[in-house]
Amino acid sequence: MKNIKSLLIVALLGSSFTSCNDFLTLDPLNDIVLENFWTDKSDVESVLLGAYSALESSDCLIRMSVWGEMRSDNIVEGNNASDDIKQISRENLLYTNEYCKYSKFYDVINRANTVLYFAPQVADKDPNYLIDELLAHESEAIAIRCLCYWYLIRSFRDVPYVIDPSIDDEGGHMKFFVRQSSFENILDSLIRDLEIIVDIEHNFKTCYAVTKYSTDDANTGRITKGTICAMLADMYLWRGRADDYDKCIKVCEEVTKIKKQEYEKLRSKQGKNCTIALYNGYPLISDAPDDIPGNSYNEIFGTGASFESLFEFPYNNDVKNPFVGDYYQNNNSNNVGRIKAFDLIGSGFSTVKGNTVFEQPQDTRYYTDLKERGSAYAISKYAYDQVRMLISEGTVKFSSGSFRNQVQANWIIYRYTEVLLFEAEAYIMKAKALAPAGEDSLSTVAILKDYKDKAFELIDAVNSRSIVADNDKITPTTLTQLIKYSPNTTVADLETLLFKERRRELMFEGKRWYDLVRMARRDGNQERLLSFVEKKYDSATLSAVKIKLKNPWAMYFPFHKDEIDKSQGYLKQNPAYREDEKIEQAH
Repeated sequence: MKNIKSLLIVALLGSSFTSCNDFLTLDPLNDIVLENFWTDKSDVESVLLGAYSALESSDCLIRMSVWGEMRSDNIVEGNNASDDIKQISRENLLYTNEYCKYSKFYDVINRANTVLYFAPQVADKDPNYLIDELLAHESEAIAIRCLCYWYLIRSFRDVPYVIDPSIDDEGGHMKFFVRQSSFENILDSLIRDLEIIVDIEHNFKTCYAVTKYSTDDANTGRITKGTICAMLADMYLWRGRADDYDKCIKVCEEVTKIKKQEYEKLRSKQGKNCTIALYNGYPLISDAPDDIPGNSYNEIFGTGASFESLFEFPYNNDVKNPFVGDYYQNNNSNNVGRIKAFDLIGSGFSTVKGNTVFEQPQDTRYYTDLKERGSAYAISKYAYDQVRMLISEGTVKFSSGSFRNQVQANWIIYRYTEVLLFEAEAYIMKAKALAPAGEDSLSTVAILKDYKDKAFELIDAVNSRSIVADNDKITPTTLTQLIKYSPNTTVADLETLLFKERRRELMFEGKRWYDLVRMARRDGNQERLLSFVEKKYDSATLSAVKIKLKNPWAMYFPFHKDEIDKSQGYLKQNPAYREDEKIEQAH
């Protein structure tokens, strides 16, 4: 295997871009990049796993969670919240806020770029390093890099973008100075890279990524074809070009194809003991296979590495989760954590004060996700190791829940129900794009109905899994009954239903703020975003928040002062925060 030049890297060089100037300082990985280290495939595997470890560190995980959730209508500050958390919660962001630091993500990116630089050279040296293994490793490295940039651009918008490693074989420091690239250009590059990996152009015929590993832990703890398809679906919805929604549907259907194959194997092997069931034809973990609700939570968030997980960070006593125990509810049942649920979410199933988050009393997610603690609502999702609920005359009651040592809680990045909701959103956006149907446009009417039916089927599948009842006493309130779904249901109503279901299903998983920003970008204004988040502010604060969030740049975080200072003037601060920066400098 002499003189191998990876076809994957050659293809990606034609689709990616690098912009260099004086900004980003990347320190080389001196301990691992020396040429005499890169001799066989185990070296590549070692550095690749190191990139995963860096991504799972507290510097990354805590920011991924806070960036995607803290500013949303799901969360407010809790007990012993730091001043920085309080300021984020109150929309009083300054460029000195510690959560605005992002350097650890560039460390992960540099590790991935280093793998991509050296792996083909190792293939030339090691005859046991097969081309399929090389391509799989390169695919993982590219996907890790793309995931880092995906969090960065959704949180900061325009960021420095680099695809070359920082390497200095003599042990010194090579500095890469990179100016910001636009959100749109980076997103285009990420999508092109991931499309090449899974070969979407040829219907996944030549996919370089691993489809399935031999163990459940590896299958969910490392990036697979399913993970990449989920990332692409997410990105297509954000970009929103004419053909992106069809592409989104295509990659989502590919994930469903993978999951159906896994389901058939499990059902054949486990028979009646299989806890996977079909909901509108989609395989999901049954919530009450023995008429005792809570099973889906226990498998997905308790045990972890579940059938539905596409990619999650694995934690245990050796590699500890740095987020859940401090920020969510911990072993002290009286402690709500540094952040807590917004009160209106915990106020039950009434519509008091506009609360319509959980509308079905048989929705088990309400009982697993949060817990009343005095006058506050603690976030119990991830904190419970195992839950148990009972059904009595149509009423769901929380029976018991054992708190794990939260350092052992895995953290999910993508799971299958989100893919189903991605696909539903794509159908809704396709329906939105259709011209209003008149009397003479029967074909348009039929297509519109198909899009709406398909979107509702997907949303209903996700919802139905979590709605349980004692069938001898009462029938669950279905979504069809709840919104009276019919051909006359408007696309706007379906879009509202979709975002409600995303909120219920993915609550406290670091998704909600990104959903609101995507919604606002699509709307071209922040009116809907404001209509959601304004409920958590008192009248004294609300006026200032409205003024700030009317600026579209204010949906993103400011760059931290440290990054600004060392950029030698090349890093341009988010325009929404430049006045704050001047005020702070004056003091």
